[in-house]
Amino acid sequence: MTTPTSMRTVTAVVMLLWSALAAAHHSVSGQFDMQHGVTLNGVVSKVDWVNPHIQVYLDVKDAKGNTDTWKLEGVPVAMARKAGLTKMMVQGDGTPVTIDAFPARDGSKHLGFIIKITFQDGRVYQFTADTRETGAEPTAK
Repeated sequence: MTTPTSMRTVTAVVMLLWSALAAAHHSVSGQFDMQHGVTLNGVVSKVDWVNPHIQVYLDVKDAKGNTDTWKLEGVPVAMARKAGLTKMMVQGDGTPVTIDAFPARDGSKHLGFIIKITFQDGRVYQFTADTRETGAEPTAK
């Protein structure tokens, strides 16, 4: 038989663990500017297919021909798979893609959250709603 004291202890432990998990996960809108976006054309140089979010590293050439590597956070692995994307499609082998992303809210250079990935053959994988302001043209930073 469970005593009231042991029930309170279990409840306290569960609440402590739950709050730790909630604090560990961040808000997309808290880190990324969901009113503006960037459209990036480049090649995938690396993919970390891990939870809590996949990470795609995209090499983008600027107007002078210099390469900047963007670290782009995506959705969790299960959500990427549900959208139809697999690790083999973006395995960091120089795959050319266009990625629409929300830039970092704090102004960090070359950091964003993936809205959608478009492959050269026309395949499109949408991960989140595009909440950029109507009529605003996305620009690469």
